[in-house]
Amino acid sequence: MTLQKTREAFPDFLRGFALLGIVVVNAPFIGINTVLGLSAADVSQVQNFVPAFLINALALGKFYLLFSFLFGYSAGFVLKDSKVNLKRWVARALFLILLGTLHATLLFHGDILFGYGVLALVLTLFYFRSDRALKIWVRILYLGTAGLFSAFALLLWFAEKYLGEDVGETVTESRLDSSLASGSFFDNASARFELWSTGLGESFLLQGLMALAAFLVGVLASRRKLLASGAKPEAMKKLALYGLGLGLPIQLTGSWFLLQNQLSDDLSIGVDLGLFVLLFFSAPLLSAGYLGGLWLVLQKTRKGAGLISAAGRHSLSVYISQSLILSFVFSGWGLGAFGELELWLVTLIAIAAWLVPALLALWNSRYRASGPLEWLLKTATSPFRAKA
Repeated sequence: MTLQKTREAFPDFLRGFALLGIVVVNAPFIGINTVLGLSAADVSQVQNFVPAFLINALALGKFYLLFSFLFGYSAGFVLKDSKVNLKRWVARALFLILLGTLHATLLFHGDILFGYGVLALVLTLFYFRSDRALKIWVRILYLGTAGLFSAFALLLWFAEKYLGEDVGETVTESRLDSSLASGSFFDNASARFELWSTGLGESFLLQGLMALAAFLVGVLASRRKLLASGAKPEAMKKLALYGLGLGLPIQLTGSWFLLQNQLSDDLSIGVDLGLFVLLFFSAPLLSAGYLGGLWLVLQKTRKGAGLISAAGRHSLSVYISQSLILSFVFSGWGLGAFGELELWLVTLIAIAAWLVPALLALWNSRYRASGPLEWLLKTATSPFRAKA
């Protein structure tokens, strides 16, 4: 494959790469604790400390932003800077809302498709605005969310320190935890829907506003054709240099202290949340570093690129397949492994849950351009495609 084709396939490569990071982050919420996820894992032993450290530093909060950026970037291919394509975009958004509701109920309560569908509708309010307006809104969304969470962390630390240690107590499990261990498929679905629906507001504040900011950055990048064949090496080198040079040290250092705090006999919820805020709001740096760094790597070698790009072209099918595999492994109606495995093994299973559908996507690519859910999305929204 020529260098030009590699560049044109870069968004698919990024999607496939992001899906791997997303499933590694999601797996502890399916296999260890449905509320706390990774934070509930026993990391006192080195075989669990290492994956917890790497997931916190390299994956948590980074890959969903990268995926959100790519969602915004793809808006240009659907809307094509013309309001005549709005009906098709809205139809795609409604499809994602429906699929996300089913996914959250039947397979994984941490679904992102429902939120993406809702935010896709919100994006229509911004898409046709000027670059300057979009940049202003990116700053408002990022700084506003960062300020909100920083203030909350500071208040929690103050309350914990001066008003008593019980202030920081939080919910540590849900009805879904016990249901996954022994309940039927329908018992799981009922408990999963309850947990998902009651957490929608929190999820929107925690991830939705940042995801919308990433959408808008993706739109701006699409207007500049940042990931197209004409991408400038200088721009990618800057992203890699500043993103990895600044983001990686912050994430590694913050993750180390976060885990040390969690292992401490004198655990501070305020410090824990403060470190989480630091990691969460410096995550865009590392996400940008991944974008630039991976582009540069692909100019040197393409080993494994075909598999990862195939997963990206089948991103919807692969994402749902990951949840299906993990749900089968950890649910009572499947292998019933919920709460039974250590973090290192849950992480390996998560990687396998990405690899299996990725291999199927690579095989399918020989015969078809997309996967079954991509075909369904295209078929469902084709009546709304603008006529030439």
